[in-house]
Amino acid sequence: MKYSLVSLLFVSLIVLKTSSLKSDEYIDALEDLIKNEEFVEEYSLWSLKLFTTKDYIYGPKPKNFPCNKNLQRKVNDSITVHSLLPNDIQCVGAIGDSLTAALGAHALTPIGLFTENRGVSWSAGGDYSYNKLMTLPNILREYNSQLKGYSTKSSLIFGKGQNSSHNGLNCAKSGDRSYHMIDQAHILYERLNSNDICNMKDDWKMITFFVGGNDLCIFCEDLNKHNPVNFTKYIEETLDFLHANFPRTFVNLVLVLDVRSVEKLNAGGTVCRLMHNKTCPCAAYPSPDDRRTLQEWIPLYHKNLVDLINTGKYDTGDDFTVVIQPFMAHTQVPVVDGEIDYSFFAPDCFHFSGKGHSRASLSLWNNMIEQVGRKRWEWHTGEELECPTEERPYFSTRLNSAQSSEVIPQIKKKKPTLI
Repeated sequence: MKYSLVSLLFVSLIVLKTSSLKSDEYIDALEDLIKNEEFVEEYSLWSLKLFTTKDYIYGPKPKNFPCNKNLQRKVNDSITVHSLLPNDIQCVGAIGDSLTAALGAHALTPIGLFTENRGVSWSAGGDYSYNKLMTLPNILREYNSQLKGYSTKSSLIFGKGQNSSHNGLNCAKSGDRSYHMIDQAHILYERLNSNDICNMKDDWKMITFFVGGNDLCIFCEDLNKHNPVNFTKYIEETLDFLHANFPRTFVNLVLVLDVRSVEKLNAGGTVCRLMHNKTCPCAAYPSPDDRRTLQEWIPLYHKNLVDLINTGKYDTGDDFTVVIQPFMAHTQVPVVDGEIDYSFFAPDCFHFSGKGHSRASLSLWNNMIEQVGRKRWEWHTGEELECPTEERPYFSTRLNSAQSSEVIPQIKKKKPTLI
């Protein structure tokens, strides 16, 4: 039976690969694991356990939408990027890596780890509706049912997967790092100018930009390429391009999560350990030097971007801005009854499950409502969706908040996040 299952998975992989244009390190690593009978058997048991967990596939069913959908712009306020109501957003897009592409979110079998479930992506997915699945686009669609640009359904990680017709303006690509973001920005630009998804000139666009996990997961292979200075340079290059070429655009710049948590997730068992060895070796199995480097670099990955945005470089007009959304930065591994809650993770113990994507979208939205300088730096698990108010109906920016600069809070030692 084991042999038959492994053979079936391997044949499926061959079929998939023959339709691809190239094979990357991730695909090769998974191919090796699929040949491992112990891995395949353990994966089947592990994924079955996860998929039978309550709310695993889509997250908790949202309550009735709690916010006023008919907020009005204040008297004498013209529409600018600093006075954007939720219903002003006509188009959504994203650039980033596998966490934005929703890689493996519904990976019941190892073959599912080659599938990006983009329709459930926290920042760009538009499958179903808010009543079933909480994502940023599904929240925005409660205000504007004509919203465009969100991704739906699934795509493969190789071949033409990044350019699937279902992807919309979700240009994220699994495996990409900070130095690939300028290429994704160009792809986003081309899509906006070459099809009828959105109107580049007239539509107000919300772009979510999240990257850095892959840089930190493999930093020890090339310290120079992935150091904080170069990471910041790559991000700045991409933001400069967006600033110069994207009118009427609000950019959510989401700070990278703390990949040191991956080492804790090894406790999940064989599947977690084997997957981490392939996908995030520098953080999952760090040497003493690697540990010291991560301790130094992760805060700098955050600080450098905060400092860049605080300069006001991207606030030179009234139709473009970049806002730091820091909710990932200090988030810890979720715990229930003293045990790690793996239901927030895909079966590979690294990417988000549908539940994880749902919770991430909640935290992103709440960060967008919170004023600059007062934003929370952790997931808002167990909390309600925040609403714009009559007093503050607009998405928060540097120029409409009481403070014009984001502030990095001191990390307090505490117990892991409780759900």
